[in-house]
Amino acid sequence: MQSWNTIKRSLREFAETHPLVNSFGTGNILDPDSANITNFVSPAVDRIYYPLVFATLEGSRFATNSVQFSVGLVFMDKVEESQKVADRPTGSDALDFQTLQPDEVMSDMTQLAGDFMIKYQRTFGNDFDITADANVDYFVDRFGDRVAGCRAVLTFNVPLALSICEIPTQANPDICYYGAVEATIDIDLYDGSEQAVAPNQPFQLVFDGGAVSNMFLWFAVPSAYSLSHWFRSAFDQGNFLDLFEVYDTQDGYTIYVTRWQTEATAPMTLQ
Repeated sequence: MQSWNTIKRSLREFAETHPLVNSFGTGNILDPDSANITNFVSPAVDRIYYPLVFATLEGSRFATNSVQFSVGLVFMDKVEESQKVADRPTGSDALDFQTLQPDEVMSDMTQLAGDFMIKYQRTFGNDFDITADANVDYFVDRFGDRVAGCRAVLTFNVPLALSICEIPTQANPDICYYGAVEATIDIDLYDGSEQAVAPNQPFQLVFDGGAVSNMFLWFAVPSAYSLSHWFRSAFDQGNFLDLFEVYDTQDGYTIYVTRWQTEATAPMTLQ
């Protein structure tokens, strides 16, 4: 079954290919320090390049043969201030500029929101579709920067697995899913490789053929599993929670990810 992580990844991929979007984020929009924001202009630089698209999970509900995810999408751009404009307006022109500039930004962000609506109403190539109706709210506010834009809540309809054989907690209670990603937002349980594991027994993972460099390593095991140690060599080992942290829980599994990007040039044993 597709999941919120699948939706996040799809939104991020579309945002990255859109010519007007420079950053994409998820998490708590009111706390940028804890949010997961990636800028596409210079990913190595920890700053926001506008326009920014931000996605939040508002809630979900089960419907007939589907799960409906309510996803808040915020589209924002920076509002230029008159004193920072090269051809700086003065007097009444400055007042007009300050009044009209947020309107221009909100107009542009409405068009950007429309691009996302069109994208996900065309279901070809997607694992889900959206409910077409959505109210749009507007704002002019400061999230550290003076920004303006709009917000819409879209309902993503994800098909629900009808076969008991597709439920991993039933059919595969002792399967470990694992992989390596450049950004943690790309982690999805069912995109990973699979390996059989057993409770209270060490297991070894080879991430991408042992050739991964500078990526986040992740794996998922049934939530009942308890891990205390990782090992790659006599000189490269340590306490489990010093290297890994909980990323998410999904379908009875706990997903762990490395706290930083790392290499996996040798198989890793976990116990």
